[in-house]
Amino acid sequence: MLLTLEPLPALEGDCLLLHWGTVANPKLALIDGGPGNNYQDSLRPRLEEIRQKRELARLLIDLVMVSHVDNDHVVGVKKFFKQLRHEVENKTGAPLRHFAVARLWLNTFNDIIGDAVDRYYTALNASLEASVDGAPNPDVIEKLHKAYASKYPNDLDPDEEAYDIALVLAGHGEGRELRDSFGYLFDQHHITALNAPFKKNGHSSLITLETTPQPIKIDGLAFRILGPMEAEIKALQKEFDSYIQDKGMGEASLLAAYADRSIKNLSSIVCLTEMGGKRILLTGDARGDKIVAGLTEAGLLDHGLFKVDVLKGPHHGSDRNVEPDFFEQIVADTYVFSGDGKHGNPERDTLTWLTDARGKHAEYDIVLTYPVDKIDLNRKAEAAKRHKPWKKVTDSLESFFDQRRREGFRFRVFAGAPVKIDLGDEKMPW
Repeated sequence: MLLTLEPLPALEGDCLLLHWGTVANPKLALIDGGPGNNYQDSLRPRLEEIRQKRELARLLIDLVMVSHVDNDHVVGVKKFFKQLRHEVENKTGAPLRHFAVARLWLNTFNDIIGDAVDRYYTALNASLEASVDGAPNPDVIEKLHKAYASKYPNDLDPDEEAYDIALVLAGHGEGRELRDSFGYLFDQHHITALNAPFKKNGHSSLITLETTPQPIKIDGLAFRILGPMEAEIKALQKEFDSYIQDKGMGEASLLAAYADRSIKNLSSIVCLTEMGGKRILLTGDARGDKIVAGLTEAGLLDHGLFKVDVLKGPHHGSDRNVEPDFFEQIVADTYVFSGDGKHGNPERDTLTWLTDARGKHAEYDIVLTYPVDKIDLNRKAEAAKRHKPWKKVTDSLESFFDQRRREGFRFRVFAGAPVKIDLGDEKMPW
């Protein structure tokens, strides 16, 4: 059995390859594509390397899943599908079309908020739309900061929350572009229906916890969706619509409506994959309590505990998405934290909570997508940007890991690509 998770370097974002099946008949999934130029710099070169080493004229990606439409997850996938569409539109010859995708799983922003969001979005003036590669407009961030701080006056870090919400707003456009490219490929019979096999009333549906009371299998790999939940989505849609109807669709009221922490907390697909008794929990940017709630709803917590082989840490290891007890409830053999230090992720507090929860004698692996010194360099720059003090001994990940080792902790750290987490008895030779 082949089951390997391969986290790719993706700047501040997520980009994961999941290989399964057998070495003789391998399958491949792409989970998120990272931001900006990650497609050109990291994702496409790795896919091309796999294709060549497997001696294939065309590499089939059996599943592409976008956990949510923040630009640090969706932009690389959007570019990938744009390239696929371009090749079909231009009738590129088969020898030059190196990739194909069997299915796409995607909940766009207007799926989460409701179809009427397109009307709201187009009502925003051009200054509020995303800038290059989906990066939020600084003007949007500033206005969201004010709206968020007004709505949640006790929040200690409204600037980070405003940035995250701005990413979701920017990602709305990215998600629409991705869906447009998908629609063209679907119409030309190059891909199956969106979110297949998830259906409701005979049509493609949102991917939610309720859509998989039993796991869905793709070529032997089981997928179970643990979030978002339909009841929470409906509540958010109702609140959003009510706010707009009450306040109107002016710029200020629209941004105030978007400045709801539920928008980003509910946006991520949380997915449990399982094969041969091995389990991987993919969390996107979901909040820790929402992940635990999904596990509880699915009846998977055993006396308050859930064990997996691999946990993809929520939101790149941000300390705003989890509490210390998250790592007491979800225990893994390997923890993956994507991020290059931008916005401080992965955070030292998150790693402190993880290692405290596991204790000194537990043996497990921590996987980072960049070398520790590079992550620390960016984390230090982020601290300076926020006018926060920085001391290597108290703030760096390097000193944290060194200190924990001196204290007798037994975890191992794997930092920087390439990293392949092999869970099966076969290892891929590519």
